Amino acid sequence: MKTHKLKLLISLGRALLLLIFSFHLLSGLSSAQEVLDRIVAVVGNQIILESELKTQLTLYATQFGVDLKDEEKQKGLEKELLEQMVNDNLLLIQAEKDTTIQVTPKEVETAVEEQLKKVKSQFASEEAFQNQLKAEGLTENELKKKYKEQIKRQMLIDRLSSKKLSRVSVSTKEVKDFYQTYKDSIPDQPQSIKLSHILLEIKPSQNTLDSLKRKAETVLDLAKKGEDFATLALKYSDDPSGQEGGDLGFFKKGEMIEKFEKVAFALNPGEISDLVETEFGYHIIKVEEKKDDEIHARHILILIRPSEEDTLRVKTFADSLCQRILGGEDFGELAKKYSSDEDSRKMGGELGWFPVEQIDPEFKEAVKDLKVGEISRPSPSQFGIHIFKVLDRKEQRELTLEDDWDVIKEMARRKKTNQEVTKWVEKMRQETYVEIRL
Repeated sequence: MKTHKLKLLISLGRALLLLIFSFHLLSGLSSAQEVLDRIVAVVGNQIILESELKTQLTLYATQFGVDLKDEEKQKGLEKELLEQMVNDNLLLIQAEKDTTIQVTPKEVETAVEEQLKKVKSQFASEEAFQNQLKAEGLTENELKKKYKEQIKRQMLIDRLSSKKLSRVSVSTKEVKDFYQTYKDSIPDQPQSIKLSHILLEIKPSQNTLDSLKRKAETVLDLAKKGEDFATLALKYSDDPSGQEGGDLGFFKKGEMIEKFEKVAFALNPGEISDLVETEFGYHIIKVEEKKDDEIHARHILILIRPSEEDTLRVKTFADSLCQRILGGEDFGELAKKYSSDEDSRKMGGELGWFPVEQIDPEFKEAVKDLKVGEISRPSPSQFGIHIFKVLDRKEQRELTLEDDWDVIKEMARRKKTNQEVTKWVEKMRQETYVEIRL
């Protein structure tokens, strides 16, 4: 009973269908390709395949430790997951109809790159990651394409849900009633820590930028002189597609960032572009063929990224800031002056409260032994170098209405939100053709 209630508390209408973007997705996708597909549901003009359902079943079982050897339990879970997949497809149909909801290629590309970093961080090395890809019969570029499709879909659904449910509120009576009903299953307030930080972003210097542009120009010159484009991509490109000779496959307008595709779609088959600068770096594009509204292209990317000298410069500056703070300078004032985190900088670097167990492992290590008021040594991350200050600590305890009204109010709002989603999806099911074939 307690587990069931807790699921209800945290649900936003799609608790079962978690998009688990971890490397476990690879085995699920590759094994699904071996199944002789059949349609298990039709939603409007969309279909859900058995392979897609099996993938979600594998992900759910992996995430929650469900034993799929129990045939009756597996069938029940399949039905539950399929229902949620149908609901997600209904939400997607509505999101695609709503012209006010937009997801840009840049947003998707950025999210894909961030997810790829997270996946790679689960491996001991880049080589280990690439070996696992090979074992799964995938290339990094193919993995990115799969992420791209799923992330765009999920962004559309999330934005539609946020738009529809942003005005859901709860009264004082609803909060009290919620607490009385669920107080036995509300989890304890976990051990928490209140942090402030100074983030120093590591940016490429002008010398680094000039050097990268010269490199890109050299590669472009080689390509224009007739050297094999795929070989150049394999040797010089910083994009995962470089391992496949820069091959991006076929794509339509709207699937790539605007600057890139504007140049790509203007090229004729066999033509090579001049340098195309985007927020990611310098691209060299070659169009292989055109078919209807799609093009097949290759590219070489010289990534704009800091050099070792740039990183060392920021590390040295971080050390100097630590010394200034230890010497008595105000942490908050230094955060306002130097931090690259726009949101927390205005508040003197304050980040708020975090459950200790949910802090990233490298950050947890940096602050675990710090007392209130102490600062950490500079800690690197994908965003730059952080200096943390512990503002306060709280031990684990039970939540009460008196001490934790805002937290319990948010739980009550989420429960009400879940109910609204259920009603909303049920209305869409009545207006859209749905057929279950499982």
